[in-house]
Amino acid sequence: MPENTREIRETIDGLREEIRRIERRPPQRACFTSSGRPEIDALLPGGGFPRGALAELAGGPASGKTGVVLSALAHAMGTKGLAAFVDGRGELYPPAVTLFGVDLARLLVVRPLAPERGAGESVRYALWAAEALLASGAFEAVAMDVPVERVRAREQIERAHVSALDAASLDRMFLRLRAAAEKGGGVALWLGLPQGARVPSAARLELSAGAAGVQVRRAFARGAAGAPLTEWQGTSPCPSPLLDASHAA
Repeated sequence: MPENTREIRETIDGLREEIRRIERRPPQRACFTSSGRPEIDALLPGGGFPRGALAELAGGPASGKTGVVLSALAHAMGTKGLAAFVDGRGELYPPAVTLFGVDLARLLVVRPLAPERGAGESVRYALWAAEALLASGAFEAVAMDVPVERVRAREQIERAHVSALDAASLDRMFLRLRAAAEKGGGVALWLGLPQGARVPSAARLELSAGAAGVQVRRAFARGAAGAPLTEWQGTSPCPSPLLDASHAA
């Protein structure tokens, strides 16, 4: 093979590898993204949800957490970006998300349900989907509403089943989600329950409905139990209707 031909091929191979490296690299983004609600941003370090890290919103039914998440998705998407919502519960009502400024044409809704395989497999599929979306770097924000508490409740019943997800397995998958968020660089929003499984989040908001509206307080990240909380109280950040009447959250 002539020397100049070999050099040309080596140059081309080098360029191909550089292109692959650039494609794998997440786009450069700001460190924080506004939730779209100043009263919520005021509670968050950096004035918004962190990029490249998990943020957790914990609350019961009608607590307003889904509304805060949808508002944050709309703000992160801007005019050209993409967002994803892993709807492991199958309760999101897509037409209603437009009330929060979300463009449905740029929102990917994923429902990785597998009821015939049991609760453990359904949750596992949802977490795998969330990991892939977060790591891709293609989405400005990814929201995750996965019913891991159903697995915890059935642990004793399903323990003998090879597909059951125990607490240790969930913790490992949570760590994988955190790593995927760090790789992708987008906003990662986990919707949880007040006493539900804790994810390794950089920020945690706890929401509850009261007589005066929705109360929101910021807790320190996982592992800092007992830390002081900041509280904001005001009207609900969630305009109605959010979801259909049977699935309000």
